[in-house]
Amino acid sequence: MSPIEILSVLGASFLLFRIWLVEMKLPDELQFRRRYFSRFFSYYTGFALVFGLSFYPFNVMVMIAFPIILVTSIWDINFYRRFKTQTYWTKNRAWVLIERLTLHPPVVIVALFMIFNDARNYIQPPNLLMMIVSALILFLPFFLLDARWTRRYKWPEAVIVIGLMVASGASLLLAEAILWGVPFW
Repeated sequence: MSPIEILSVLGASFLLFRIWLVEMKLPDELQFRRRYFSRFFSYYTGFALVFGLSFYPFNVMVMIAFPIILVTSIWDINFYRRFKTQTYWTKNRAWVLIERLTLHPPVVIVALFMIFNDARNYIQPPNLLMMIVSALILFLPFFLLDARWTRRYKWPEAVIVIGLMVASGASLLLAEAILWGVPFW
């Protein structure tokens, strides 16, 4: 098997596992959190791998998500610290832990892989307009489905996520325009 085929099989397995875990195994435990932005990040990461990291839009989605995941990793630390004391996860405790362990780390691993293997090969678009469209598709689930925005649940978190999204997307856009000379059209 070629490396692209291996990535595709890993990506398809990861994507199907995440969909099964979030949508079928843990809907009662995750409730509205199933539609949190980071869960869409993991789906986009699965799609990036399915395409063998050769489809630019999914790669750029992973790269935009990477700094957001790093900054918000404090929420993961709090989750792990409080996990044993949470009493409302009695039915599928082990699966909830597996869900969280497969939520952010794969995004970070794939992004680091692209960075250490010359990210330009994975995320340089033919034009910036394609990057803007990819970013808009990436951000759409947050504004349509994430309860932190739609229902103002944990409202300061929504503002933090929006700020991180804008900062990450804009910095990547500027890097591609200024450092790599990617044209707008």
